[in-house]
Order: sequence, then C-alpha cells, then structure tokens
Amino acid sequence: MARSPLIDVLKALAAQFIVLHHFSLYGPVSEALHAALPGLVGVLYEHGRIAVQVFLVVGGYLAACGLSASTDAWRKPSVVIFKRYRRLLVPYLFALALVIFCTASVQTWLTADLTAAFPDWGQSLAHVAMVQSILGVESLSAGVWYVAMDFQLFALLTLLLWLFGGGQTRRAHTAVALLCIASLLVFNRQSELDAWAVYFFGAYGLGALAWWARRTSQTALPSASTLYVKALFVGTVALGLVALTVDFRLRIALALGVAVTLVLWGTAASHWLASHIKTSTLVQTLSLQSYALFLVHFPVLLLVNAAYTRFGFMPETVSTTSALSWGIAGWAASLWAANLFYRWIESPAAPWRSVLGWR
Repeated sequence: MARSPLIDVLKALAAQFIVLHHFSLYGPVSEALHAALPGLVGVLYEHGRIAVQVFLVVGGYLAACGLSASTDAWRKPSVVIFKRYRRLLVPYLFALALVIFCTASVQTWLTADLTAAFPDWGQSLAHVAMVQSILGVESLSAGVWYVAMDFQLFALLTLLLWLFGGGQTRRAHTAVALLCIASLLVFNRQSELDAWAVYFFGAYGLGALAWWARRTSQTALPSASTLYVKALFVGTVALGLVALTVDFRLRIALALGVAVTLVLWGTAASHWLASHIKTSTLVQTLSLQSYALFLVHFPVLLLVNAAYTRFGFMPETVSTTSALSWGIAGWAASLWAANLFYRWIESPAAPWRSVLGWR
C-alpha cells in the first residue's frame, strides 16, 4: 500500500494530542500549565485522550489492508498474530526498560502516584504478555495499555477473517460489521470491559470496513460484492449514529468521522494534501515516529517533571511564560527522543537488528 497523506496527517496530529494530554495530566508541570492557561489546558486534560480513537480507526484500516493483501495471510492466524506480536514487542520492551530506568532515577523528586514501584516478576511477565490490563496489574507507563490493546484488536480481526473465510468474503465483512455494531451499541458503554478488545472494536472495526469500502470504491465496474460492502459500511455508520443518540460519546463521534473521511477522501484531495502540507518531510516523519513517540514520551515527562521539582519551581507561583516554556520543552524533548528511538530501536534499519541478524 502506498503512503497515504491523509493517514500521515491523522497519525501525526493524534500523536501530538496524546503527548499534550499527558503533559496536562501528570506532575507539577501539568499543575503549572493549568494555573497559567486553565482554558486550553483544561480542554486537553478533559478531551485530549480521545485522539486514541484516530489510532484505533487507522489501525483497523491498515490491518484490513495488510490481511486482505494476501489471500493466504488469514489461513495461518497463529503465524500472522505472532508476527504482529514480535513487531510490537521489541520497541515495547526497550520502552519499558527506559521507563523503569527513568522511574528509578527520579523517585527522589516526584510523588509516589507518578512513579511506579520497581516491577516484580509477575508484573513484568504480565507486561511482556501484554495482558496487564486484563489481569488488573498496575501499568508501568501511561502509553503501554494501547500497545496491548492494539495487539488484542489485531488478533481478534485476524481470527474473525480466519473463521469466516478471509478478507475478501462477504461473510467476513458481515462478521466484522456485526461485532463493530455490537461494540458501538453495547460493549463500549460498559466501562468494566475497557481492558478487552470488544470495548474498542467499534472504532477498529469501522477502520477495517472503511478499507474494504474504499478499496471497492476504486473498482472500475461496480459489482454486487462492491455494492454490498459499501452498503455494509453505510449501514454500520448509520447504526453508529443511532448509538450516539442512545448514549452520546465524543470518542465514538470522532471514530465515525475519521472512518467516513478515510472512505470519502479522493485521489485529487490526497495529491493536494501532499503538495500543500509537505507530507513527504515533516508530517511523514511525525507519522512514521508516532509509535515511538507514544512509547517514549512518558519517560521524558518523568524527567521534565523531576527537573522542574529539583530546581524549586512551585506551580502556584510560576509565570505563564515559565509554565509554557516547561511544557514546550517537554513536548520538544519528547519529539527528539522519539526520533532517536525510531532510528536506533524501531526502524527496520536500526543498528541492533543487523548485529543480531533480526530483520
């Protein structure tokens, strides 16, 4: 699949909102920012986390694309799921090690509610298996729950395609749509299910359906199958709107908007976006490094808050300029750390891969 300027923009922006949300949520720097800019920071605090919905929809879109690209991919679900696990695991483990090291380094200057205790074997194994949320184990970092959820959702989609004949069949498309609708109407309204894939499958399934609808929209001669998958997508979106009337959730409204945009965004608009927003440079880089940013911004947040406390700043007395300076410095440091992490750890060309022969 060729790079999509729209997906690059969505991932780049959503990643920034997640970072800003966490800087508005944790530590004395967040308190200073709230005191200096209560309106703007309050919005980030209350609503910034819904940017995760963008990643969920885009994740479903790209997963459906990958699983549909090969007619044999879904025939060996255990192999496909393990490959996904291995791809997520290596940068994830590096990030966990970084969190543990930073936490141990800054405990003197930060309160216990911001720094987790050194993990025991049970907590460590739960994180390696990506089941910490299911087991109710304390998370080591603010972002790692999403990695575990992404893996759950990918595995669930893969198993659905395996059970119902692959990503090219009406049965599979229908099964995904039905579970998506069930999530939007029922599961996503049960907060106790937020450790399980069914809670988030409404957004993820919308992304998968958007890929199938978008792909069939590019077919020269519409057939019964292409019309069916388009109707299935429209029907799922319509029932998603019904779900909003039953129980309005801003996160679901955003997921529906992103899915519809992915389907309707035409080739001409993509070319315009590429030429006007320079997605070949900055935005594409931010998109490529969005996963790295997701993993490493919390250790940076710990270090920035520790430095803020170490040098004696008090949130209630700091000036607006000073508070903004610390917030912007933390954001910039997160981007810099993500760039290094991507180049040295996550990238397929990372040096450690050639040393270990793991490509």
